[in-house]
Amino acid sequence: MKKLTSALILAMAMVSVAKADENTGYRVTITNATANQVITPALVITHNKNFKLFSVGSPASNGLAHQAENGDPSLVYGEVVNAHGVKDVKTGSGVVLPGHSESIDIMASKKSLLTFTAMLASSNDAFAALNAVKLPGNKKTYFAYAYDAGSEMNNENCSYVPGPPCSGDSGNARTEISEGFVSIHNGIHGSNDLAPKQLDWRGPVAIITIERLDN
Repeated sequence: MKKLTSALILAMAMVSVAKADENTGYRVTITNATANQVITPALVITHNKNFKLFSVGSPASNGLAHQAENGDPSLVYGEVVNAHGVKDVKTGSGVVLPGHSESIDIMASKKSLLTFTAMLASSNDAFAALNAVKLPGNKKTYFAYAYDAGSEMNNENCSYVPGPPCSGDSGNARTEISEGFVSIHNGIHGSNDLAPKQLDWRGPVAIITIERLDN
């Protein structure tokens, strides 16, 4: 009887640990590291190694392209919320201005990975991202770089750009020609309405701090 009781206690303890493991909270703090780019509402995903939102050299999904062009994460949220390997998905509550931060709480297991995406508003289709990084045991800071969704050519024309100095009613059309694949973004060059002196960047565009929360 003692052996059976001990076995049951051990089994219950293992289940309890497993459930806690499956429901670990993390706080993701996004800091805009640019001088003048506005970062649009973020998408944050926790997932296992079988899921990947994007790969450099491959086409962006329709939802990710929409987010990178318009700043709206709702379509890509719909694509991934029930995707195989995804644990949790959250979106930000608003834009993150230069030098400002926003925190998003999300659930995960300890072995999960984390992906983050958000548009740089004064661009055709640039997005800041972390691509399937490891969650920390306690706390860790990552640098997020800018990617090009490849769904628009970077003509820097206000008819195709939603952020300042372009007006909100500019139309934000999609260019007929595009690169067709995700790549590392090569910045703002001043070919039309966007001034590199104000809107270009060097190095990371966002600082992402991930902190495990006590349950």
